[in-house]
Amino acid sequence: MAVDVSVQLTYVATWREISDGLKMQMRHSPVGRWCHRILWGLCAILGVATAANVMTKGVDAAGVGVWKILLIAYLSLVAFRWLMALALLGYARHLGEHRVTVDDSGIRTATERHANDTAWRFYGRYVEGRRVFVLLTPDVWGTGVMVLPKRGLDAPQDSEPLRELLARHLAAA
Repeated sequence: MAVDVSVQLTYVATWREISDGLKMQMRHSPVGRWCHRILWGLCAILGVATAANVMTKGVDAAGVGVWKILLIAYLSLVAFRWLMALALLGYARHLGEHRVTVDDSGIRTATERHANDTAWRFYGRYVEGRRVFVLLTPDVWGTGVMVLPKRGLDAPQDSEPLRELLARHLAAA
């Protein structure tokens, strides 16, 4: 007979944890990987075109507009996830302290303004990072994301029962 294991997490979300969760979402969803490659490809093409232009015609040939476009393309790669994490942080802070219970029946989240029960079948896979566990929905967009910060555990050794629960109910990404 299996022992019913329950893991508790209590935390106030931070920007870093949300940003890590979004990075993992992008890396582990097909559409996220596709979009990321296209953006890097565009930056590479713009960079090569600018470098070729500068090498053949001199620095003055690449006008301010070209440098602005190159800079905007590069910064959009870096800043987009940061800005998205900042927006989600505002929402998470509005909810207040999160109290999450993970057990064989699913995931229960309670905050100062919201309570939610989620069955395991809602999520299809999970990813473990250095600071967080990230639960992802099985769709190609990976739109449903739950970030569970490891610092929310009562003790560091509680990460092993949580890892076992996630592995029992979800596929590792």
